[in-house]
Amino acid sequence: MDSPHYFREKGATAEKVIHQLATKTFFTDWCYPNPKKPDGNELCDLLVVFDDTALIWQIKDLRTDEKGRYKDSEVEKNVRQLGGARRTLFDLKRPVMLSNPRRGAEQFEPSLIKHVHLISVVMGEGEGPFPFLQEFKKHLVHGFTSDFADIAMSELDTSADFCHYLRAKESIDLNKTIMILGGEENLLGKYIEHGRSFGWMDDYDVIHIDDTVWPKISQLPQYVKKKEMDRISYGWDSMIERAHEGTSKYERLARELARPDRFTRRVLGQAFMEAYAEFMGCNMDMLRRQMVLGDTTYCFLITNDVAHPARRRQKMLQTMCLVARGINTENSRVIGVATSRDNRNYDFVHLNIPEWTSQLEAEKVRLQRQCGIFVSPRITRTNSSEFPAPDEV
Repeated sequence: MDSPHYFREKGATAEKVIHQLATKTFFTDWCYPNPKKPDGNELCDLLVVFDDTALIWQIKDLRTDEKGRYKDSEVEKNVRQLGGARRTLFDLKRPVMLSNPRRGAEQFEPSLIKHVHLISVVMGEGEGPFPFLQEFKKHLVHGFTSDFADIAMSELDTSADFCHYLRAKESIDLNKTIMILGGEENLLGKYIEHGRSFGWMDDYDVIHIDDTVWPKISQLPQYVKKKEMDRISYGWDSMIERAHEGTSKYERLARELARPDRFTRRVLGQAFMEAYAEFMGCNMDMLRRQMVLGDTTYCFLITNDVAHPARRRQKMLQTMCLVARGINTENSRVIGVATSRDNRNYDFVHLNIPEWTSQLEAEKVRLQRQCGIFVSPRITRTNSSEFPAPDEV
């Protein structure tokens, strides 16, 4: 006999699963489980707020009927609750307090949000069928099954990758006839196959995606090799998790560290570990500097604890980042990461200097002459390929 609290218990389990997946993708810092309205009632099951983007999640664990289908009314209830949460936050602009284990309490500020995504997750005994994307009161709602939620937050496991996929999905013309066999992972497979875009759909009025797309993509040698190459990128994730250890005002820095997508984190992780490996292979009185260029300039500094204690290392990193800002005048933002031989403790610097003045240029030149910083810099550029070529596998 079922517990009288079957749905409540099942719902809590479903929410816990999604919360765990979400914290791997968005980190604890930007995930807010079960936020409350001013009247004390629950706003939604999960709110993710990263930078200028908010993701509102509603999660249900449902039983299917005798035909193996979910009740339409239960699926629609999720969608209505999402619409209500969005209205509370952005139309009524009710004061909503957010809290998570790391950030503590803070008030949600709707004026900072430019992008809002609504996600309805149905987890249960069946997978069957409901729209992968639908319009509700002029707003789009993403429909995830339990299987696809797992795949999506494993494959698109950064804020940049996940939100790019949602925005690409929202560009799909829902007036077209779109038939997807199997789960939404096959739609995701076509997205990856076409360079992370659904622009290819523009040429067709009727689109049929079969259930072999994802199995085929995920077993390609290039895809398997790409996953292997991505492993080093999770060292960058570890840095993001450690950012809060240095200061209570860490969030802005952590957000900058978390902004890159998975491929860029791979490049950054590789460059950092190359600098560290070179330092470990040289005279320990020496130090290593490395610069990585993309939309943001990144500086890595590896030092010896004895020759360069923590306080001096932090000052060296700040100086290094200022010089890097002057070398790469097209980038106003510079992120610096420093560590020592044991690679346990990190120092971070975040510079944002929109205008590079003649006074700053003179200071950069002085520091280069005095400290020998980036006089002949070795620069890594983030322009390699995400997937290896077939002949490289």
